Amino acid sequence: MQLTENTIHAVQILRYLHKHQSADKVLSIAKAVGISPQLCTRIMARLRPDGYITTVPNAPKQRSYYTLGRPAAEISFYDVFLALQGESCTTHCLKEHSECESGDCKLHKLLKTLQDNKTEDMLSWSIADLV
Repeated sequence: MQLTENTIHAVQILRYLHKHQSADKVLSIAKAVGISPQLCTRIMARLRPDGYITTVPNAPKQRSYYTLGRPAAEISFYDVFLALQGESCTTHCLKEHSECESGDCKLHKLLKTLQDNKTEDMLSWSIADLV
């Protein structure tokens, strides 16, 4: 399980929105995080379906402002990981498939334990914890 730069940027975006406790424009968010507005928009598009961020329309200029869609304490690092990278399975091993199915594959057991531990660790940290 390897973290992508976009996952780290997503965490930085959420941290920024949590720290500022107000809606902000993409340009401001992107500048604060140190990424292009286009990349910021793409990352935020991955966070919106699960409600981690929401848009607040700004009627005069018809531009959207963004804010956290949930309290930062309710968004885990694992939530962000899943939103940006999807499920990550490290339990593929080099043994014959039949050994894994029978439960005799020790490498499979080790990789599954490592994956479960990483998932638990990521679940234990919220965006609020990272500010």
